[in-house]
Amino acid sequence: MRLTALLAASLLLMPALSSASHAQSPAETAECSAGRAALDLGNNEEAIRLFRACLDGADLDMNQEIGVYAALGAALLSEQDFQAALEAYNFAFAIVETNGARMVEPTLYRNRGIARSELGQYEGALNDLETAAAAAPNDTLTQITLGVVYQALDRDADAVVAFDTVVRLEPDWIGAWINRAGALLDVGLTGPAVDDARRAVELDPESGTTLNMLCWTLIQDGRAETALPLCEQAVAAEPDIGAIVHSHATALEAVGRMREARPLFRRAWQLSPEDPEILQDYERTHNP
Repeated sequence: MRLTALLAASLLLMPALSSASHAQSPAETAECSAGRAALDLGNNEEAIRLFRACLDGADLDMNQEIGVYAALGAALLSEQDFQAALEAYNFAFAIVETNGARMVEPTLYRNRGIARSELGQYEGALNDLETAAAAAPNDTLTQITLGVVYQALDRDADAVVAFDTVVRLEPDWIGAWINRAGALLDVGLTGPAVDDARRAVELDPESGTTLNMLCWTLIQDGRAETALPLCEQAVAAEPDIGAIVHSHATALEAVGRMREARPLFRRAWQLSPEDPEILQDYERTHNP
């Protein structure tokens, strides 16, 4: 995706596990209780250590063990250790299923879906996230991740619907408008994409990210002359982001200033060599 969906820090800080307080039960060790306290305080590394000690040392019943694995998964997810988080959630699900039951907590489906999505396991992520969304349709983090997964699976219209929900739930968050703008571009609706990008700039006019989105949507809408000063502002705000430099180069090329654009295509590639569109444009402009 040229415009990857933005999982903003403000949303990553949302609780990864239902935040109800947990009293220590007789079977739990001090590590179990301390792990929950550390997780509540955002001390994820300490929480991970304590939860693992808890699982090693406590004689937990089924529900307690599920809860500890789920809490461990939440801490690992916050630390972006997605493989370990997935393994923790899989243990929690396996305990439920081994006992002939079915997991019903939507937060756990959501969190496992996030881990799977980050690992590129999009079909599995989709199953989890759609289950979570059916039970908790107004959970923002579920909807934003669902939109990302739909985009990864080239289900662009479904991504627009998911991001519509995010805009409704979080109208003052720039990521809601940026993500929907990107999805609208994917379905060819450049005018509405410009409108969404403009709204993001209104919310944060100094952000290189918002300025770049408006720049890029205007280019896609055939208005490169209008886009160019916005591209320049975006680069001034965030000069070391490959996608932002690439947008500036694209605008310069579109208005016929190829001599200025060419070194910027190289710079964008140097900053983001893994981006397929940036690589394609670098090769096109440097290897005719």
